[in-house]
Amino acid sequence: MFRQLIKYSSFTIFLFVLSIQLFGQKVNLLFIVKAHASPDTICQGQYTQLSVSLTGGTGPFTYFWYPGATLSNPAIQNPVATPLISTMYTVIVTDQTQSVSDSIMVYVETIPLPPSSIMGPSEVCGDSAYIYSVAEVEDATSYSWTVPAGTTIESGQNTHLIDLKWGNNSGTVSVIIANKCGTSVPSVLAVNVMPAPDATSAIHGPSLICQSDTGSYQADSILNASSYVWTVPADATILSGAGTASVMVKWGISAGDISVSGKNGCGTGPLLVKSVGVDSLPGTSGIIHGADTVCRGSNSYEYFTSPVPYASSYGWTLPQGAIINSGQHTNHISVQFGNKAQTGPVTAFGINSCGNGQASIKQVIVKNCIGIQNNNFGSLITLSPNPVSGTLYIKSKGQESHFEITVIDQLGKTLYNASPEWPGGDFILEIDVSRFPKGMMFLNLFNENGSFTSKFIVR
Repeated sequence: MFRQLIKYSSFTIFLFVLSIQLFGQKVNLLFIVKAHASPDTICQGQYTQLSVSLTGGTGPFTYFWYPGATLSNPAIQNPVATPLISTMYTVIVTDQTQSVSDSIMVYVETIPLPPSSIMGPSEVCGDSAYIYSVAEVEDATSYSWTVPAGTTIESGQNTHLIDLKWGNNSGTVSVIIANKCGTSVPSVLAVNVMPAPDATSAIHGPSLICQSDTGSYQADSILNASSYVWTVPADATILSGAGTASVMVKWGISAGDISVSGKNGCGTGPLLVKSVGVDSLPGTSGIIHGADTVCRGSNSYEYFTSPVPYASSYGWTLPQGAIINSGQHTNHISVQFGNKAQTGPVTAFGINSCGNGQASIKQVIVKNCIGIQNNNFGSLITLSPNPVSGTLYIKSKGQESHFEITVIDQLGKTLYNASPEWPGGDFILEIDVSRFPKGMMFLNLFNENGSFTSKFIVR
């Protein structure tokens, strides 16, 4: 009896609950449809298995999936879907009394689109660091960069931004983006590596130049140079050609160096230096030494001047009718005054490649003379050697017993004076002329009976 009561009570409860479900809720709560996709996310070109689970309902059941174009069979419970884009699939399940539907979203992912253009310089300097990047892509799993041989990725591989240390090889920088569906086509940037300029092989132009003169200087071509950098001494000026391989330079008064190097956007190349000396005009010539009165028809008058600073040679001018016997272009000349020589100036000046220095002038009187060598003694008198550099010997053959002896230079200065006793007959007198200045000298012998005059040259 008790068990029957229990069964009755349970059945009553079941009917009560059933009545609540039938009359208090919608009828389709008894028939539940749930759509599934495994997996719900695929890569483009892959497939997913659709399915539907049922709760309640009274079979047989019919199935209708849509959109059906990418389904293996839209009228079955578990079709295979191959969508090309993300798609919401809906299934309608119908039993004997009603139709119930449910939907499931299938997400379709694709391989990455090509990366954006690579941002970074396309002209770089060797052995220098630069940054390259592309726009960051959502859902990217990696960024694969490739660079030319000799170039190093310092940091950032597998990211959208890298630091590169370039070597000396031009080439391309490229990047490929990857996600779980695959890899993109690469983005590529061609990059040219500019090396620093080489050195020039030579600077052409004068190594010696006159003060305040202008000279042209040219450098041999410098590989990889876009311009040329010249330097000159502080008191010199580049008149034209700055930045080019050829310059015009106005020099000052100082010797110095001219230098050149190549330059481009990557820096300045090695320096080449050329030393340039500066020459001056010769200084003013000193006093001209020599006779200021000469005789026409005389063959050898000596004229000389002290060495002139900066002179490489010397120039002379003579009175009309006079010629240089020897010493041309030196500071010591021997002059012949011809039979038609005229009174006038002797001038001397220094010469070098920069021109002529200021001249010195000596006025010379030219006159007719009986003869420079004059002997009205009865004795035979000779001088030897002539020219002389050490001891001058005066030889006499005759009866003279004494002489007054003087030696004067061409300026009239007395260099020697003596009154030796002469024993008569043959006699030799020695005079040390080594301390005399070089040049022509005049020897005078005289006494109450006559005189003797002769010239000799000290060398």
